[in-house]
Amino acid sequence: MPSTGSTTASPDAARQRRQEPDWTAMSMQEILELAIADEEDARDYYRRAADLAGSIHTRKVLLALSVMEQSHADQLRSELDELLLQRDLETGMAD
Repeated sequence: MPSTGSTTASPDAARQRRQEPDWTAMSMQEILELAIADEEDARDYYRRAADLAGSIHTRKVLLALSVMEQSHADQLRSELDELLLQRDLETGMAD
């Protein structure tokens, strides 16, 4: 989305401001947690943009994008849950 003087940054701009993680030093859990946060940030961005949309069509598109981002976050959260369950099973910590 082109800038029109708005103070709301795009998800890409937010990523550019944040220091690039050292992927080689991160665990899979940390990578998934970061990815979930990114998806939730994008979801929130689209929701805020929808609230400011000038047309019904634009609002619907932005809300649909928001739903997609939430779906991505949910999928990543499922992967994280599976990873943690597997770790617990391997260490004998599962219920």
